Amino acid sequence: MVLATPITVPAERSRRRSPAGVAGENVPVRSGTRPEAVVGLAVAQLIIIALGLPVLLASPRLSAASAALVAVMNIALLMRLRGNRQVSLGSVFLLIYAVFHVGLTPYLIFNTRPKLLTQATGDPLTWLLSPQISAALVLVVVSMSAYLLGYAVVACRRSTGRHQRPAMAASGRVTTSSIIWMGPVLMLTGSVLLFKVVLSEGLNTLGADNYALFRTEQHTPELAWSFMFLGIGMGVLGTSGRIGKSHWWALAFLPVIAIPLVIGWRSGTIFPLAAFLVAWSRRQHVRIRFWHGAGFVGLLTLGSVVRQAREGGPSGFRLTGASLNPLDGLAELSATLRTVVVVREWDVVGHVPPVGWQTYWAPVERLIGHALGLNVVPATLDERNLSTAFLAQPELGAIGGSPTAEAYRAAGVLGVVVVMALLGAAIAFLDSQRSWSLWEYSVGMVGYVLLVWTRNNFTPVVAQIGLCIAIAIVANLFDRLRAGPLDEISKSGFQRPGRTPIRQPAA
Repeated sequence: MVLATPITVPAERSRRRSPAGVAGENVPVRSGTRPEAVVGLAVAQLIIIALGLPVLLASPRLSAASAALVAVMNIALLMRLRGNRQVSLGSVFLLIYAVFHVGLTPYLIFNTRPKLLTQATGDPLTWLLSPQISAALVLVVVSMSAYLLGYAVVACRRSTGRHQRPAMAASGRVTTSSIIWMGPVLMLTGSVLLFKVVLSEGLNTLGADNYALFRTEQHTPELAWSFMFLGIGMGVLGTSGRIGKSHWWALAFLPVIAIPLVIGWRSGTIFPLAAFLVAWSRRQHVRIRFWHGAGFVGLLTLGSVVRQAREGGPSGFRLTGASLNPLDGLAELSATLRTVVVVREWDVVGHVPPVGWQTYWAPVERLIGHALGLNVVPATLDERNLSTAFLAQPELGAIGGSPTAEAYRAAGVLGVVVVMALLGAAIAFLDSQRSWSLWEYSVGMVGYVLLVWTRNNFTPVVAQIGLCIAIAIVANLFDRLRAGPLDEISKSGFQRPGRTPIRQPAA
């Protein structure tokens, strides 16, 4: 049967791809920056912010420049922490967080506004002139420093046993391919849901200025499930790499991943691709090159051009008249900073009462209530949910979410430090999972959920992580059931009849 075929991983290829000389171990390597040094730098950043707070609050330009500097510095440190410019969930998470929160800093530094965005939407972006814009940027800087601190602390502890781990690594190796084939299944499920929504509105809606058509009570839940299955599926395909021709599956579904970009839901394209990159880099050890930076700039430009094409329509759009400035594409993605500005204004003015840590308990409470069959307050009516609180304000509406805004609403600056440090620690734990194990697939799947959180709220995170863990558990149980008692004999040194031995990567 296809689902029971053994995975064969040549030891030579595994050794060639391991930068540390230890096949398949995702731990900080000696060529990178020491975790202890990164801890010191993160603490130093927080101290400097505290000492220079009055100056930063008084100057939006200085706070914007500080946010941009800290973003670039911390992303570089995270890549060095995992090796020489090596991609990981930690660095990709902070990159995406910075794109959504720091992308407008060039305009703030030079005291201008993104004219293309204001002309297209009619929104003058007056929130950029808010007296709390500097405070919001400082909160973003604190978030990035606390995140780096949490990540580096866990990296310190996980790296202490790196010389003993190779001997333990073989115990969790993936030996059957049932989890591999869940990738195409998840992708197919997400594709069916996405096509159902698109066909209900008509194919002629693709490429038009039709974002509002898909953001309805009918379509939003279907699209949410579709994007989740596509994102988790890309995480599984990326982890599998070339095993089971998973990379060809990912290439085949690439046009489907591009559909959300065409209909105006950019996050539906960005996050699945990011999850695939994170998962793929687990076994391929992707290192950042110059052309990656050029490709990133090209994608920003493409996103801006696609938006202009949608707004002008197929007949009114001319590429020669389109703006090719990549900063326009970056500005489109960076309105998430507005959520931090709003919650800061709420705190100063007292317009909306704080909810404390209930914002993180509410999703767990609802999940338990649903499991026990109790009556629970829907998330759309529960104002402990940050997005619900935004929707309750007519002047705001659906402006998205942010882990920084959510944490500040819960417990002020302390909440920001605690939540972002814990988030960094959790991501560092995921990055340290052993390669070629079944649970390594949770890095790509859970990683997708956490990446979406960078511009969302905590409400769906608990249930989605539970789904990811359930997928891994089901795959593990399925493998055990298919293995049967004969595999117990093979573990004792005997080979199953008619089966070739499983070659594990050399440790």
